[in-house]
Amino acid sequence: MNVLIIDDQTLLRTGMRLLLQSISEEYCLFEAANLETALTILKSGTNIELIISEVKINGVITPNLVEVLRSTKADVSILFYSGLAERLYAVPVMRSGADGFIMKHSKPHELARAITIVGSGGKYLSVELQSSLLPKINAGHQLEELESIDRLSERERTIMTQVALGKSTKEIAYSLNLKCNTISTYKKRICKKMNVADKFELFQKSLAY
Repeated sequence: MNVLIIDDQTLLRTGMRLLLQSISEEYCLFEAANLETALTILKSGTNIELIISEVKINGVITPNLVEVLRSTKADVSILFYSGLAERLYAVPVMRSGADGFIMKHSKPHELARAITIVGSGGKYLSVELQSSLLPKINAGHQLEELESIDRLSERERTIMTQVALGKSTKEIAYSLNLKCNTISTYKKRICKKMNVADKFELFQKSLAY
């Protein structure tokens, strides 16, 4: 199986290569440090069957990354292997057409399982995430909560992640090179979309994602 690894960190690509080699000798591995290189490989005529990719590449989250990759190789399986919060990003990327999402801090045997499942044409989400969603499904709240996450723009998700890290408005503004009142406006929009009343509730809810 031809596998393409997309990650801007050389060490992580090397670690993934070693793991894949330990899983099966039948994997033929390709690496890309950026999206441009990845697309070049996909267009080269090589039959890439599985893509293992970070969501955030070179500091940028590409909202339509699945669409971009599938526009070049329509039938490729895609597993996101990311350091970004699973509860915030897993469901949206799966809804966009990805086949799996796993956190970078996951144990090697769980990562190996995710790769095997997605590489075989299946779908993967961690047991923990699936378990957390079941009560919401039973209580009838799943759609409302997940839709509120999906309605966040990439910028809003970035800011919400910063809120979860305990960053102040001033710190977030500085890191994103924006004005404080702009961040405050974003926070108000996020509160509305996430169905929370104030910044405290936003902080509490952001911790869950």
